[in-house]
Amino acid sequence: MKLIATVLATGVALIAYIPYLIDMFRGKNKPHLYTWISITLITAVVAYLQVIGGAGIGAIPVILGVGVDFIILFYCFRFGTKDVVFMDKVCLAISIVGVLAYAILSSRPLISLIIVSIAEVTSFIPTMRKTRNDPYSESLTSYYLLLLKLSLILIALEKYNALTVSYPALWILVFVAFLSATYSWRAKADRKKSKPHPALPIV
Repeated sequence: MKLIATVLATGVALIAYIPYLIDMFRGKNKPHLYTWISITLITAVVAYLQVIGGAGIGAIPVILGVGVDFIILFYCFRFGTKDVVFMDKVCLAISIVGVLAYAILSSRPLISLIIVSIAEVTSFIPTMRKTRNDPYSESLTSYYLLLLKLSLILIALEKYNALTVSYPALWILVFVAFLSATYSWRAKADRKKSKPHPALPIV
């Protein structure tokens, strides 16, 4: 059962980013560079924490995700959003501090995990802010596939503890919140577009 879940999660991990990359190349999807710098660094740390936490084959999709994250990060320099503000730089700095804190506290993996988890959520703030400003700048199909992948990772784990469970559980919550917020932002943007313009006065 766990082997099947791992194979499915690995397959979904590869497929999930295909629509994301296609929409990025078409200019429809505009990823945030700072988010993907943070996510690439942090996912690498989380993959290591899952391995030492005993996740076993359940860690394979996360390890694979590091490679995919790096590919998206590479293309962010060309296709990423130009909507960057000072707060995004602060979020990136917090994420990097989180990774450095992990390096310092690597002998205490649980504390490292808490710090990395905070840094992880912070790393997604620039994407949420950018999407609020431009609700159609993210490809949502990939997020549904990622939710499926994360659910399969939970099934595939060989050991269940804070080190192995927190990453998929946290991102399931983040993505559900993000999808709900994005649909709300899109509905608001559509209402604004469909609102009739006031008639011009006759001179």
